[in-house]
Amino acid sequence: MAFDLIREIPDVSLAAEFDGEPLVQSFLVPMTRGRVGRVWITTAEAFTVPAFGRPWVSAQLVSLHASLGTRAFNRALVAGVRLRADVPAGLALAA
Repeated sequence: MAFDLIREIPDVSLAAEFDGEPLVQSFLVPMTRGRVGRVWITTAEAFTVPAFGRPWVSAQLVSLHASLGTRAFNRALVAGVRLRADVPAGLALAA
């Protein structure tokens, strides 16, 4: 499974959309039926990930999809998925 990730320009005025975090690395994820999902991680956490970038984010999404299934995964993406540097994506949502 491959994801077409579109990196968003950081914008501190969007902090309310990211649990109050002013500096995040966020990506839009085009979905079926014209929907768009979002995945994000704080910039501070992203700095701790060796080789952070689209391949890492995509791998996290593949793991999340495998653990949630398609419907729950799509709902999560539409709502916005927060990634954590030290926790696999599937486990982060379970917490």
